[in-house]
Amino acid sequence: MKSLRLSNNFISNRIIMKQLVFLLALLFTTTSDAQIRKLKVEPNHSTVGFRISIAGFTEVTGKFGEFKINMDWDEEDVTASTIHAEVQAASINTGISDRDGHLRTADFFDVEKYPTITFESDSIQQVNFSEFIAHGKFTMHGVSKNIELPFQIVKMEGNTIGLKSRTTINRLDYGVGAGFKHDSMPDFLSKYIEVEINFWTKKRKD
Repeated sequence: MKSLRLSNNFISNRIIMKQLVFLLALLFTTTSDAQIRKLKVEPNHSTVGFRISIAGFTEVTGKFGEFKINMDWDEEDVTASTIHAEVQAASINTGISDRDGHLRTADFFDVEKYPTITFESDSIQQVNFSEFIAHGKFTMHGVSKNIELPFQIVKMEGNTIGLKSRTTINRLDYGVGAGFKHDSMPDFLSKYIEVEINFWTKKRKD
């Protein structure tokens, strides 16, 4: 009888341990999920802009009017977050319709063949309290390269997070305007594009 009681106690203890492990796993999963906020850009208060030097005399500025930026934001560890951005190349706007039309052609962005410009992070590095670097794949004009995209947290309040990013891209690395030649100025268009991104977020439904 004593042996039977020991056996029953052993079985009972194993069941309790399994239940305890299951509850701890469930608690951990719930806590972990609660840390992740699924956010998206609020386009009415956000800008994906750029500027480029013209022959060293002046600059042309512009922006893309249609874009999406989605983030899985880890509120306790920003470096565990992910960022996905997609820009519609045809939405380019420099304020001059003829120039914008030219930029959409095969001379530059070739938007019919390459309609989107994308960035997908694979890791995020913290620099200091508010500054970070997103490492990931940037694709433009059909060319993909691994880049470092620095960004800064401007302000956080609930699901609203203000972010800004400043970086420089060599357009020739992606074949944008590689064959373009000005009639009289060989260095008319700088190969460097300064990118300026400012956006805030809101909770997405998916």
